[in-house]
Amino acid sequence: MKGAFRRIAGAAVLFAASTAAFAQAPGSLLRAVVVSRHGVRTPTMSNEVLANWARQPWPTWKEPLGSLTPKGRRLATLMGSYYRSAFAAENLLPENASGCPAPGSIYVYADVAERTEQTAQGLLDGLAPGCGIPMRSRAPAKVDGVFHPVAAGVCRIDPLEAQSAVLARVGGDFSELVAKHRAAFDRLQSISGCCAPALCAAYGRRAGCTLPEVPTALVGLSNGQGISLIGGLSFASTASELFLLQYANGKPLPEVGWGRAGPAEIREVLPLHDALFDLLFRTPYLARREGSSLLARAASAVTGTSIGGLPEPEPAVRDARVVAYVGHDDNLANLGGLLGAKWSLPGYPENETPPAGALLLERRRAADRAGGGDDIFVSYVSQTLDQMRDAAPLTPASPPIRTPIRIPGCSRDEPGYPCRVADFAGLVARAIDADCVDRTP
Repeated sequence: MKGAFRRIAGAAVLFAASTAAFAQAPGSLLRAVVVSRHGVRTPTMSNEVLANWARQPWPTWKEPLGSLTPKGRRLATLMGSYYRSAFAAENLLPENASGCPAPGSIYVYADVAERTEQTAQGLLDGLAPGCGIPMRSRAPAKVDGVFHPVAAGVCRIDPLEAQSAVLARVGGDFSELVAKHRAAFDRLQSISGCCAPALCAAYGRRAGCTLPEVPTALVGLSNGQGISLIGGLSFASTASELFLLQYANGKPLPEVGWGRAGPAEIREVLPLHDALFDLLFRTPYLARREGSSLLARAASAVTGTSIGGLPEPEPAVRDARVVAYVGHDDNLANLGGLLGAKWSLPGYPENETPPAGALLLERRRAADRAGGGDDIFVSYVSQTLDQMRDAAPLTPASPPIRTPIRIPGCSRDEPGYPCRVADFAGLVARAIDADCVDRTP
């Protein structure tokens, strides 16, 4: 009997520790919506293309371009296990990790890319292992308008308006931005040894040019598909994240930036990744065209209301206690831009979107408040670089990093930055472009 008491007491202590470690906002948790990036993937560019930007051959990967790695899926499962523990600590899901949640209590929807579908399955493996909860997507469709409304033809982007909006943010050209990030460019130059003579010639530069000398330019894409960046900042963004992916996937240190990019160097160059994302995905015009469809879905799921011309959430979403949408880093940047939201995760630059990290939208109710007065809390949650590299279990003693997010024009200056449900729904309705909301069931 004493042993049973000790086990019960131990479980009570662990549950209390879980609640303290995981509860990041006041009030009872009624619903959680996770908007996650896919996990660690392989490069999306071939080594032959990347070779122009470095003096040494790039490391090889076993999986195809742009695919989730086995380590990436494992890390997604660890995040799913974290969500299970966090939500169980607040009675949103069963406490017993071996018990399955009630049917219909979890809804997971992924973009059609392999890396997003596999990440969603990894999350489910952690959230509800062995429970047979389906991962939903529009596959075999080639594009999903929830995540990519422009590519799906839901709406179009005016390339001239887009270019004008971006250039207005950098003072007409990219020279000031390069100067602002010169230390990061120089560090990336020392890691990569850029640039190949053919690349220098292609950009009208002398043989032996360096990365900071390669110009950055905007180009319009055909058929209203938007704009893209080419040149120095484009490669800098790609390379800095590749070093993060190499490190997070557990590649031998001599293969992480050719042995010249440890955690400190990765953190030093990552702002170049976020500088590009800030311009292409957070610029208001672009964020509205590309991000409205996903934000409308996520906001509708957490508030239970019709937003952006969508009908009220379908029964599968309405009845779920945990809803997850699994997409890409550009999706998360779009949502940040639309909400005017910024986040700072320890060990990462501002607005970084690490693999399998997520925006977490929570609907909570204060103990002294009647129904209808619920609040929405927004936070960002992610594994650290070393938690990813080590595939470290995420426990109450060693949770992922998480930071509350203030939503301008909505959040109150209280712990967790609460925002009334009606105020949040109204803000989202005003922020999005209803013409870009995919209304396909």
